[in-house]
Amino acid sequence: MKVECSFSLLVRLAFWLWVVALLIGVVLGGASGTASANPVEPVVAMHGKEVD
Repeated sequence: MKVECSFSLLVRLAFWLWVVALLIGVVLGGASGTASANPVEPVVAMHGKEVD
């Protein structure tokens, strides 16, 4: 079986790879914004504050 690799085939392949990469980026970008961020409490005591 002979596989012929033409320029138009390469362009179409590159286009679809770009579309898939774009969709994956959108899905991953949307998923990272869904986590709720908890406020961070300082571990080191402030200057002049008593430590328990």
